[in-house]
Amino acid sequence: MQNARKSKVMSFSFQPEIFDSITNYCAERGCSKSWFMNKAAERYLNECLEDKIDYETAVDAWTEFEKSGKKGFSADEVRKELGI
Repeated sequence: MQNARKSKVMSFSFQPEIFDSITNYCAERGCSKSWFMNKAAERYLNECLEDKIDYETAVDAWTEFEKSGKKGFSADEVRKELGI
């Protein structure tokens, strides 16, 4: 069954060399620029959302560490302690 969602139309401006590269790639691959841009946007958005989750996880971990009152050690302190 075909996807029942309707597409939304957007307008983009590209630098000429990027536009030409996308056009040439799509012609060689036999896909539409619309398909290509949807895939590119989907992949980039997923990467951005993963980065956001990673950032929020790091902030939560750092906040928890600060609240714990534990002492952190610099890389130099660890090297000195280990004799490396």
